[in-house]
Amino acid sequence: MKKLLNPGDILLLGLAGVVDIYEEIKNPLGISAYGAKELYGWVPKRFNKHNLSRVVSNRILTGDLEKIIKNGQIFLRLTSVGKERVKRDFPMLSLSHKKWDGKWRVVIFDIAEINKSVRESLRRKLKELGFGMLQESVWVTPHNIGQDMREFLESKKLGAYAFVLEVSGFLAGDRKLLIERIWKLEELNRKYNEILFELKRLKSMYVTYSDRNMKPTTELLKVREKYLRILLTDPCLPKELLPEDWVGEKVRKALGK
Repeated sequence: MKKLLNPGDILLLGLAGVVDIYEEIKNPLGISAYGAKELYGWVPKRFNKHNLSRVVSNRILTGDLEKIIKNGQIFLRLTSVGKERVKRDFPMLSLSHKKWDGKWRVVIFDIAEINKSVRESLRRKLKELGFGMLQESVWVTPHNIGQDMREFLESKKLGAYAFVLEVSGFLAGDRKLLIERIWKLEELNRKYNEILFELKRLKSMYVTYSDRNMKPTTELLKVREKYLRILLTDPCLPKELLPEDWVGEKVRKALGK
């Protein structure tokens, strides 16, 4: 699910609650330096007030955000259109909460070098949907996204070159080893452990990071940033396929998700 984030992405993810900031942001077009941190979860590099105002204005024009008034004050809120955009641009965030049906989806393709741009487009789509590469032309996922892949293949007219299979299980081979080979969960778990260690350290310093009324510290903002960037590389596998010592859920709970 790895994806390069722009300020608009961060804005929508923040308002969607992914980085645990307010669902409604006060005074969106009168942003102060602290307000920017509150809005994003952290201040992006090369940020300035004008850029943030432009991003907010653009998202209001596209219908992703809306301004509302409560007790005479202006707030910013994610619209239904914005919520759908988050689901579309970051599909794995919603898939991760669904119960696994025990099936695997396998995409096999054979696209000639002359159509390299089409092949790369297909690979980008596979990564976006959380597929892991078993071999260069064989990709696997446990998520029920067969319909999404069929629609994509039809739109690209790849029906003669790419195929989506659905299988119910393993006849032979070590499932855990295959999962580790494809998604490198040990490395991902190590990164989550680093975040959990930082959160525990902050807690030991009496930082109540679960209190939404407390202004976030600079260190906590950095931890949130790191968490979001790691989350967007997480294949969000069903819990049945995760290691027993999986730390991702512990980090999510520690951050109050």
